[in-house]
Amino acid sequence: MGLDFAELAGIASPGQFVMVRIAEQRIPLLRRPFSIHNSVTAHNEIRGFEILYKVVGQGTRAMSGLKAGDVLDVLGPLGNGFACPEGIREVFLVAGGIGVAPLYYLACFLDEHKAVSPHVFLGGRSAGDILCHGSFESMGVKVSITTEDGSLGEKGVVTSLVEKAIQINGKPDIIYACGPTPMLKAISDIAASYDIGCQISLETVMACGFGVCLGCAVEKACSPGSYLHACTDGPVFDSRAVMIDAS
Repeated sequence: MGLDFAELAGIASPGQFVMVRIAEQRIPLLRRPFSIHNSVTAHNEIRGFEILYKVVGQGTRAMSGLKAGDVLDVLGPLGNGFACPEGIREVFLVAGGIGVAPLYYLACFLDEHKAVSPHVFLGGRSAGDILCHGSFESMGVKVSITTEDGSLGEKGVVTSLVEKAIQINGKPDIIYACGPTPMLKAISDIAASYDIGCQISLETVMACGFGVCLGCAVEKACSPGSYLHACTDGPVFDSRAVMIDAS
């Protein structure tokens, strides 16, 4: 879905998010968080941004029925995005299902500002869960796909393909990942075992988006019992900084 909001899009960075609600609609009562998926340009000027979403409940079902000209209540950009250190050349982007949403925007940023062409790994349960592979391929980046049922790409889980690529071609300078918690746990463990920098975008339930409700707490890795919050400290974290509960 594209949103005409040039002011927001002009200051947003990859990995940040917005909180969205259909204007004048009170059900659902609270806004919902969505990663910024891409910018929208016209005549070489930024006009707005896109979100990529999956219909899973009342709010997204209502969103799927919107048409051009309808109004959304949007708060953002929020949170901290991906950090892109100077000098990176070999980059892995690892997405599980709808977790691809912020990574496409990151790939565009890397291509435009860092002259980096990442290796993109997409994973899902079946072919229908693999999103944006055509868009990545049109950018000229390498795309590797896995599905658990083998309906598209290699059969298996995406993290196994990532580790295989490291073993065959050597480790990248950095890994960026977004997807289900078990996938993020596995990719964080792989990064740690090969001493690779890794940033993960956590998918958590949020009610406010700016640190008031405290509902998106994430436990610190170095200080059990102490917490960060995905909306203000994240949603992107160094994988070594947080505890990832994949249970």
